[in-house]
Amino acid sequence: MTKTIEVSNETYDKIKDQLTEAEAKEINSLEELIGETYLFQCARYIYHGKVKTVNSDFIELVDASVVFNTGQYDANEAEDKQSVKRGIKVMRQAIESFYELNW
Repeated sequence: MTKTIEVSNETYDKIKDQLTEAEAKEINSLEELIGETYLFQCARYIYHGKVKTVNSDFIELVDASVVFNTGQYDANEAEDKQSVKRGIKVMRQAIESFYELNW
């Protein structure tokens, strides 16, 4: 089964090195992200953390950070990532995209 997702050229240039057929994983719902660590690019900020819960309004992240400067996406760590000890709740409506990175 082939699925197509449209992204801007700028976004594609940033993530193209991370995209390979062997690593592709089909995700049918956000609930499938529970227990996994993701970067969520939102309308205003970028968040990184392990997905704890998902409901109709938000996604709760633990071991979470706000990322102010990602640097190179293929790096082992973000250039400026500030941890949030109590976790973060990301509003689902604000999410533009999400990635699984090496961080």
